[in-house]
Amino acid sequence: MHQNALKFLFGSLACGLSLLACQERLAPTETEEHRSKPRVFIFTDINIDDGDPDDRQSLVHLLWYANELKIEGIVPDRWSAQGYQACSLAVNAYAEDYQQQNLQALAYPEPTAIRSLIAPDYLAAEALFQAAAADTSSPLYVLVWGNMRRFGDALRTVPELAYNIRLLTIGTGLMLEKDNPHLPPSWPKAEQACEQYNWNGFGRDSIFYDQRFQDLWWVELNWTYAGMFTGPEPKQMWDSLANYGVLGEHLIEVTENQPWARYFRVGDTPTVLYLIDPDNTFDDPGKGSWAGRFIRPFPREHPNFYTDDAGELAWNYQDPCASWDLHLDVAQAAKSTLEARRPQMYEALLDKLRRIYE
Repeated sequence: MHQNALKFLFGSLACGLSLLACQERLAPTETEEHRSKPRVFIFTDINIDDGDPDDRQSLVHLLWYANELKIEGIVPDRWSAQGYQACSLAVNAYAEDYQQQNLQALAYPEPTAIRSLIAPDYLAAEALFQAAAADTSSPLYVLVWGNMRRFGDALRTVPELAYNIRLLTIGTGLMLEKDNPHLPPSWPKAEQACEQYNWNGFGRDSIFYDQRFQDLWWVELNWTYAGMFTGPEPKQMWDSLANYGVLGEHLIEVTENQPWARYFRVGDTPTVLYLIDPDNTFDDPGKGSWAGRFIRPFPREHPNFYTDDAGELAWNYQDPCASWDLHLDVAQAAKSTLEARRPQMYEALLDKLRRIYE
């Protein structure tokens, strides 16, 4: 009898003995294939000073999901503000949990492996990025948790590989007018409130208007990400997460000098949520996910660029100044697309942590 026929016969007999087990064993369907671990590369302005501890909390959240993602690099581009040290402290906490909770059995990467992916300087960052981008066997999801200039510099070293990059950025467009009075003195000021860039605007435009990157796949969470901050639930979640391991303790510790930030302030986390939502198909940000819902405002000029969904509001994406009187309503509409899915994301995280720590 042919060898393949023998395999089929014995497989059929096994199925007859245990139909359920056979179904489980023979069911690597398109869903399983789709849920293969996304490759991720992070640029972050994480730091240890008087700045926002948002990135430090987001890094804890990322490490809790390190078994569902394939982390290929972390660039803490504020090296002068102890960005590398901030990452190291988080990995130290992860290492303790890794040993105490036997995270190896749950397919979490070894702490030394994660530590080796944190860039201690610019040259290391460039080398890590070029190595990750050169692997075109699957998309490389680049998550920007800060200024885009460092990513832009890295992208311009390998522009021919942009087709395989999927970019998710936080706060990369315009500043809300109510926040303009709080701009640092060193930031360039626009003549009109509707033209005021936030921390990412200049780095964003150097990529957006570069003809080489017109087709770049890009989800821009300009105001949507603020849905992570609203209501009493983030504080309740923060209190709950403190009970889960050394990483949970670290989540609390990073706000020691910023009492105003003592809630689950993970505004960069929506970039991760897009990749861990079990119902997200990845290919269509317009369908909505834990990260929110997005639209393609420039389908001809930038066919793969998505940004905040304004819903039924007549927002002028081409010229925001022409509809600036709607900008607060647009921001609320965008935030609401994330808020609607936030309870589901919270419960999924808590369920995951219960299985790890309890």
